[in-house]
Amino acid sequence: MYRIARKQFINDLSGRGAELAGGRWNLKGTPAIYTSSSLALCICETLVHTDKDIPPINMCYAEIDVPDKCISEEFFNEVSLEHGLNIGTNWLKESQSLAIKVPSTLMPQTYTADFNVIINPRHKDFSKVKVLRTEEISFDMRLIKG
Repeated sequence: MYRIARKQFINDLSGRGAELAGGRWNLKGTPAIYTSSSLALCICETLVHTDKDIPPINMCYAEIDVPDKCISEEFFNEVSLEHGLNIGTNWLKESQSLAIKVPSTLMPQTYTADFNVIINPRHKDFSKVKVLRTEEISFDMRLIKG
């Protein structure tokens, strides 16, 4: 799995960012770690939330290992934003599994090959999540021009 964050936060797997801001699958106040199955999708997911007037600088990506057996195959597909927030938040609070596959709203047609994975930092098996490596990353600004 891949995650992109500012350099100072790349090794922070507390889920605090999503807890503060909320996300597609979690309400504010509920920690979560958003990752993608490929670096390309992770870049797309990052840039879609990037303000064209504030370029992403000092960014890194992390390659993260989550054991396959810890990723729930229960796949939330084609749900509304409100329904997704409730499903995801309940899943996180109930600690049903360490991680779960969710479709990218950017490319829902490719969900069997390219998908996002939400990791629950409060799950009892969280110690099995490992950062394998981190590396600085820069973005082609043509991708975020308005």
